[in-house]
Amino acid sequence: MFKKKFLPVLLLGIASLGIVSCSDSDDSNDQPQNTEVDFTKGEYKQKVLVEDITSASCMVCPLASFTTEELAKSEYADKLIPVAIHDDYNIDYVKDPFVLPKVRDLVRVLKLNGYPFMSWNRNPSIQGQLFQNWLRQGKNDAGETQFFVDINLFKNFYTKYKLFNEGSPIGIKIESNLAATSGKVDVSLKFSQNISQELKYVVYLLEDGLEFKQLNSSPLYGNTTGKARWEENFVHDHVVRATNNFLGDVIASDQTKSSNEYKNTVNLSYELKDVSKASVVVAVLDSKGNVLNVQKAKANTTQDYEKK
Repeated sequence: MFKKKFLPVLLLGIASLGIVSCSDSDDSNDQPQNTEVDFTKGEYKQKVLVEDITSASCMVCPLASFTTEELAKSEYADKLIPVAIHDDYNIDYVKDPFVLPKVRDLVRVLKLNGYPFMSWNRNPSIQGQLFQNWLRQGKNDAGETQFFVDINLFKNFYTKYKLFNEGSPIGIKIESNLAATSGKVDVSLKFSQNISQELKYVVYLLEDGLEFKQLNSSPLYGNTTGKARWEENFVHDHVVRATNNFLGDVIASDQTKSSNEYKNTVNLSYELKDVSKASVVVAVLDSKGNVLNVQKAKANTTQDYEKK
């Protein structure tokens, strides 16, 4: 059990180092949300895509890794689908082996202004470092320092930004046939409303349990030095290993009617360490790039349409 007095991680660990994020020069994204169809209602379960833009050479990026780990233990685990998208922050420190071609296309669209950057359904009004406000520390009964995510603050966050909807008019079915270096993903979509708008879809192939060193100036993962250090054999989860298109492939408007089931096959090439630790994520976006719904399935399994 935690004692009642909690202190922000940033005040004790990060702010004392003068570091809140690894900075980037872009501004926030003011892209409007598509409101022509009510995407907050429908017969399918709605989930939220959490894209963690990270880098092995970013010393504060473990803050985001820790946050997704903690949320995965919470009551909201089945509502959130995290993915880790690696970029190179500073190759003079180390070259990140998990960077994919054209990742900068997504970085530019998100108007990333620092690392780590957590995008929530690519909502342009949510600042990428806002999640750091939820991080807390306290003492357990043994007097040991423990770090955690304040779930009440997370609740205030998702309520303010209306992340969790009553349902979704877009159902997502995923089937895959994946080997170590190539495979295919069958994407099927159903619509409980006549959307009749151009949509896009993104396919991510993820892999868990990838070990590679990580620069870390946070007080997390046992770093009590008060300064940056390398965490050797750091375990990277939810790592994007392949995608059809970071910005999404187009689904024509005449394919997004309730009378139609949209189907397409995506062929991917990649290099997996362990297929048993792989999974597939499919996100559906509106024409402006806002995520409308997302689903996940383990590699080589079928995730059928999930109704509420």
